[in-house]
Amino acid sequence: MSGEIDALGGLVTAGLVADSLDGQGSKAPGRIDAAAVAARHHRCANCDAPVDGHFCANCGQAAHVHRSLIHVGEEFLHGITHFDGKTWQTLPMLLFRPGTLTRSYIEGKRARYIAPVPLFLLVVFLMFFVFSFVHIKLPGGDFGDLTPAQAAAEKLKTDKAIAELDREIKKAEARDDGAAAGTLTGSKAALEARRDSLAARAKGELGSPLDLPGAIREAASDEGLKVNLGEESLNIKARKALKNPDLAFYKIQGKAYKFSFLLVPLSLPWLWLIFAWKRGVRMYDHAIFALYSISFMSLLFIVGSIALTLDVTAGWLWGSLFAASFVHLFFQLKGTYALRKRSAAWRTVAMAFAAFMTLTLYGLLMIVLGVID
Repeated sequence: MSGEIDALGGLVTAGLVADSLDGQGSKAPGRIDAAAVAARHHRCANCDAPVDGHFCANCGQAAHVHRSLIHVGEEFLHGITHFDGKTWQTLPMLLFRPGTLTRSYIEGKRARYIAPVPLFLLVVFLMFFVFSFVHIKLPGGDFGDLTPAQAAAEKLKTDKAIAELDREIKKAEARDDGAAAGTLTGSKAALEARRDSLAARAKGELGSPLDLPGAIREAASDEGLKVNLGEESLNIKARKALKNPDLAFYKIQGKAYKFSFLLVPLSLPWLWLIFAWKRGVRMYDHAIFALYSISFMSLLFIVGSIALTLDVTAGWLWGSLFAASFVHLFFQLKGTYALRKRSAAWRTVAMAFAAFMTLTLYGLLMIVLGVID
């Protein structure tokens, strides 16, 4: 992971260097001077219209044209972090005043904010980028790649290690070495958790959700995997794909990223239903609401994924993320649709249920698409 961070840091540095070089004036290497272009041609390089000033009056392109390679890094950095300065106005509004942001955009006050579609695409890209580095640490480890016989053999080894630790603990207690006894007791507890997971795997059970790929691979190799998608040709494709579940899961993740936009149309029927009798509300309003809402929820998923990767298990963090989703939804509904508190409250509960159903349907659809592809 450090390699990717170093690469990103290098890109940022390149962008900063490019900005410094671009500030050196019109004679910087690799540049086309606007004044020189105007003096020779007085024409826009894009549409060939007459140029009088820093920008073309016909197409809006800058008269000052860059041709330095390092400027690519500057444009990349600017495109992600600036959005012409709108990012730092949009994100605080999205986080703390979502109803005002959504209502303002619907009413036409749009110049100061990032449009909901580009923001949605950016956040979703960032979310799946973070997902690619996530590693969930669960007690007992991941034993999904072990067969029950292998797990039983590993359990015997673990039992021997626990017995050895018991002897060492007794020796430490005999010489009244409390610190050593405490350390050894902690190691024993970890081994006992490992032994329990191995015992479950030896019985054919899953020790954790991360064991699922190994269990699927084992069932597929034993011809014990049953798939019923309603069509035999699809069943054949699915069984073939699940013989390599890691690849299948990778395809599912790829499909989830490519078809993430489906979350919006899947959300619209629910919004239409709970506002069916409210006048002055259009499907366009629901679409803008959904785009901004999903963008915020994606940011919560990013924070949660990073916490899992860092093995942060603090209850206050997960409680805060869970509460933030409801609070944000409440205030966005209230501000966007000009609702009273009671009306916004019951719609918040309804939309929470709708979000669960939407994610479930979306997840099932991505699994099917990833498996049969």
